[in-house]
Amino acid sequence: MRALNVLFALLLIGIAFADISVTNYAASQDSFKPGGQGYITLTVTNPSSGVGKGMTGVLASITAPPELTMSSSQFIGDIETGGSTIVTIPFRIKDNAKSGIYSIAVRISGYSEEREEGSQSFYSRTVSIPIKIVNPPLFSIATDQKILTGLDDVNFTIKNDGGVATDLQVSINGTGGIALYGINQIYVGKVENLSSFMTTLDSRNVADGPLDIPLRLSYYDELGNPKSETVYVRATVKKAALDLLFIQDERIVTRKESAFSLRVKNNGNSSLNDVKITFLGQTFRLKDKNELNLGSIPAGGESSASGIVFADLSPGLNQVPARISWVERDVTKEQEITIPLTITSDADVGVYIETKPAPLEVGREYTLSVLVSNLGSYAIDNVDVEISSDVLRSLDITNKQYIGSLAKDDFSTVQFKTNVRNDIAPGDYSMSIKVRYRDQSGEWVTKTISQPITIYPPTTNNSGSALLYVGVFAILVIAVWYFFLRKKQRA
Repeated sequence: MRALNVLFALLLIGIAFADISVTNYAASQDSFKPGGQGYITLTVTNPSSGVGKGMTGVLASITAPPELTMSSSQFIGDIETGGSTIVTIPFRIKDNAKSGIYSIAVRISGYSEEREEGSQSFYSRTVSIPIKIVNPPLFSIATDQKILTGLDDVNFTIKNDGGVATDLQVSINGTGGIALYGINQIYVGKVENLSSFMTTLDSRNVADGPLDIPLRLSYYDELGNPKSETVYVRATVKKAALDLLFIQDERIVTRKESAFSLRVKNNGNSSLNDVKITFLGQTFRLKDKNELNLGSIPAGGESSASGIVFADLSPGLNQVPARISWVERDVTKEQEITIPLTITSDADVGVYIETKPAPLEVGREYTLSVLVSNLGSYAIDNVDVEISSDVLRSLDITNKQYIGSLAKDDFSTVQFKTNVRNDIAPGDYSMSIKVRYRDQSGEWVTKTISQPITIYPPTTNNSGSALLYVGVFAILVIAVWYFFLRKKQRA
């Protein structure tokens, strides 16, 4: 190619001072594809040093290789002395043209009128214009694995519907997170129709979701020119393919050391080996060890681990951050996850009872005051109190009273009107106080307290009876005096 350009430059120098010359030429682009179109341009000049009055009947005669289709001639016209014109000649490349460097021969000819009247001279110059035809590779790439889970062995198939590519090398273009694992590029070699290669892709730093893998292809085309392009392969990152079910077997009380047992069920299709769970942060901590070791979990199987934990978490369902690591197909993997754990409140209540009047006696009515105090770390809601006893009869519509909510360290008192049954004997009995509430985890809690009570006999009022007897005696004395003594005096 370089020798051809040098030869053409010498040709231009040699004809620059002739009667007709081609001072410049160019193709519309550096190379062309089979089936493509283009054009060449030439600058045709009538040098001022030429004799005569001008060039007339200037014609371009074209000889093209069979791979090109173009006109065999193109009329240019007249060119005055010292003038020039630009000639554009279109062409089309046949669909079945082979890659190579072809030459278009253009012969420029015309007549020059001499000084002698009526005398003309014929002049012509021929130039060869090189045209590069390249059938470029036309790549498409497919993979048999559409889901990426972190570190994956992936087989790629390259299909080439264009020209032959040699010394093909594949790498990952850009720094978008997806990468080749352990190597920088893969050598494929010559690709004519189909070729394939296997590699390990690392998608651990890529967020879950659809992904276009940018495969950069570097190669030499059929003319030996270095080329590169990027082909995108669609895939989906789904590290959540680690399909695990977490089952909490023990009750965990907030802000207290609790025995903790966790079962993990593997709902995936692959066995997981050397499974370990580490809890992140300080709100959920293992005591005396850093991780739970669950060993191997076969597909469809489960494993469990236990320990002592301290949970500084609000009551209710908490998504506890953790990191799980495992070995799958001889590759160590890890992933940050959240484990759903239910934390139970440390809610508790204290109950105090007072009766007015006191003590309790058979057959009398009383007002019982029940004070309920929240002893836990969090508020409790929907608090109600219910009393019952075999020796007491409620004088209210119901034996249950509603309190509502109690904040931490808060208390409230409810009162019950009751009557001690008069058909019981004095003695020691019991009364049941049931407090029901809902803690911050949403669970209903019922606390029942059995309170001993003593029933006394009714109090006897003796002074009142004596007065009654004195009154009756006085009436009898008056009656005797009136009916007997008074009548005798009159007689």
